[in-house]
Amino acid sequence: MYQCFFVKFQLCSGNVKLYSPYLMDHESNPDTPLLVNGKIVFFKTKNGAVNFMHNHFRAVPYHDEPAYEFDTETFIENIRTGYHRGLVIDTLNIVFDYLSAIKAENYPFFSREAIADFADYATFHREIEVYFQNHSHPSPSELINFLYWFLGEIAHHSILYSRRVLAETIQGKTQPLTIQAEQSFLMPSK
Repeated sequence: MYQCFFVKFQLCSGNVKLYSPYLMDHESNPDTPLLVNGKIVFFKTKNGAVNFMHNHFRAVPYHDEPAYEFDTETFIENIRTGYHRGLVIDTLNIVFDYLSAIKAENYPFFSREAIADFADYATFHREIEVYFQNHSHPSPSELINFLYWFLGEIAHHSILYSRRVLAETIQGKTQPLTIQAEQSFLMPSK
């Protein structure tokens, strides 16, 4: 069963913050962001995201605090220094889930397998700078460019919450909300 967490995206040197409901199932379903018509839904505030989930997905338990903070500057610093592999892995796992949700198959700069190999290595080894010493791909600069490409991809495949747009979706005037490929049960608001 899905549970909803939130990912806080800090963009433009942390001046812009957006929140994305992130649906996690620790048993069988893949983790995924909330989608509307194949687009990732972002909210301007955490309260807006929480209220939306509470009003329309009552059967999905949610957690008010962001599960992850997608901080571009900290990710880049950790890739350059090899310092905090946990943050790097958490960020890459979110990247993989979001790219899967929007069905992005081809990655620029290096193959999908190369970044998966790096992620596997970083999951089990403390010193990620050793990986860069022994492998030419992906390089730290390629990973940073990949992160910027990812942000562009999700910006292109996303919508910012709007009561008018999403209210029409919920009322059935357009395709209903989906979680990945399966239909979600929407509880009527009281």
